Amino acid sequence: MKKIVVKNGLLRFILSSIIAFIILTLFCVFYYNVPPQNKPLDGTTDYKWKSNTFYSRATEGFALGKTNNDGYVNDYDFNDKTDIDVLIVGSSQMEALEVNMNETTSSLLNKKLKNQNVYNIGISGHYFLNCVSNLESAIKKYNPKKYLIIETSSLTFDDESLIKTINNELEEIPFKANGILGILQQNQFIRLAYKQLRSFIDKKSINDEEDILNINNSSNYNAELLNKLFIKIRNISSKTNIIILYHPSTTIADNGKLILSSESENVEEFKKLCNQNGIDFLDMSDRFKQEYENNYLLPYGFSNTTIGTGHLNKYGHQMIADELFKIIERGK
Repeated sequence: MKKIVVKNGLLRFILSSIIAFIILTLFCVFYYNVPPQNKPLDGTTDYKWKSNTFYSRATEGFALGKTNNDGYVNDYDFNDKTDIDVLIVGSSQMEALEVNMNETTSSLLNKKLKNQNVYNIGISGHYFLNCVSNLESAIKKYNPKKYLIIETSSLTFDDESLIKTINNELEEIPFKANGILGILQQNQFIRLAYKQLRSFIDKKSINDEEDILNINNSSNYNAELLNKLFIKIRNISSKTNIIILYHPSTTIADNGKLILSSESENVEEFKKLCNQNGIDFLDMSDRFKQEYENNYLLPYGFSNTTIGTGHLNKYGHQMIADELFKIIERGK
């Protein structure tokens, strides 16, 4: 009799666990649904998302959308006959899974630039040097006719990474879709649980499992190496206007004052180096200050996250699209 009770209890536990797993998986379809990774064969990025796949996020902002046939976040598909006028490369800030597709920088800029195609291959984890490392392949495939926009949230890099990027030796971002990880990432609940577990182990908050800030204490401002890097960028994209888009991080002081990234001291020198190499430099610092002081708007943060931190919200994307449009219009 005791064995029967134990057996029935075990069966109930297994059944309830299965039901709970199914419910949590269905919940995560809308709460945390990130597409599986795919490995590009063309080298434009180190990885991208599965094509034509629905995604939704409620862990940072509330958004949903669908990747295009190319595995990136764009509101139109890409094929060999698609003429790209403006190409955007960057990190998760340009990928913008945290806002709806019509609120992203690329979508807003696309609407402003009538009769011109803006195409976005921003992908999580692809910071400035990663983008430069893949730039030749991206230019070869998409062949932007007018502008190349490279996004960055930092102006300082460690010398070793700069040298590797200049010499085409920068390591690729680890691909996580092979083996058991590839199988597990198909289930969004398991994926979210893994992200939370890793966040607990690392004892820090992680906004996105594919996009941990690559902070290196050895980062510094090396004008000589940066100049070599800009020469490399200019040579790769010799027939295209180039804009380096810099958006500093923000924090709110106890007195309510907006504080921008401490890297602001390097802005003028960075801009000077860009100009010497025929590259436009867009610094969003003034626009961020203006919007906060006049309209109490911050470029980062959502109602379900810490104010002024994390990924760009719809206001941040709008600010950036406005300023990019001004540069492109002036360049006509």
